[in-house]
Amino acid sequence: MNRIIAIIFALVLGAAGLPAAAENAAAGEPAAAEKAAGSAAGRGAGSAEMGALEVEVTLHPEEYRALLSRFVQADTTLTPAEVEKVYYGFPFTCAYEPRDSFPALREAFDSGDYREAARLLPEALELNPVSLDLLVMAMAVYDAAPGGEAARRSLNASLRSDMIASAILESGRGTIAPSPFRVICRKDMERILRNVLGVGVIVGVTHAGKVLAVKFRFPGKLREHILYFDNSLEENFLSTHPL
Repeated sequence: MNRIIAIIFALVLGAAGLPAAAENAAAGEPAAAEKAAGSAAGRGAGSAEMGALEVEVTLHPEEYRALLSRFVQADTTLTPAEVEKVYYGFPFTCAYEPRDSFPALREAFDSGDYREAARLLPEALELNPVSLDLLVMAMAVYDAAPGGEAARRSLNASLRSDMIASAILESGRGTIAPSPFRVICRKDMERILRNVLGVGVIVGVTHAGKVLAVKFRFPGKLREHILYFDNSLEENFLSTHPL
């Protein structure tokens, strides 16, 4: 919570110090985007940090599975470093498939058919247990359902989504391109913006170097802000795993 307040405080007071180049980057001007990105141009999933995590998950899959199992149980004794390993390590497992959109689940959720959504959610979360997008849906669906089991599942989804959101918000400053928030899929970026930070309108999303520059407004406000996200884990996967 303190991290969320600090980010919004910085944005509202202009502490992000958005230069003209950053404004142009979000408006879609390529040359300015490269300039605004600065040293971020060489960052991303190819960094030493992500490379080391890939090696660790690949060479010690049983250790990763043990951490993932604790996360699925919403084990609140997991340290921030362990949660970070669970979330950012998932793209280096064979289960990672960011193209999974779960259309039937999303249709049921968007139409308000929470009974059908509740039926479909367990399978979706089994396929992608670290999805902030799915966990946010799970909270809404199980909150609306009666009974102790629904309450238990809602609490589980709430704890897990809090852990994932905290890991993302601690992954960078977000307000400058050289220190973006890192996500493992674009849907999680959208959940951070809308459900965690309370963004009202997303004006546009463009590339600023190798990171995404998201221009947005808070509800009832005309002033536009920019946050930066590193979604290179998903982008690299899609480029190397064509359909």
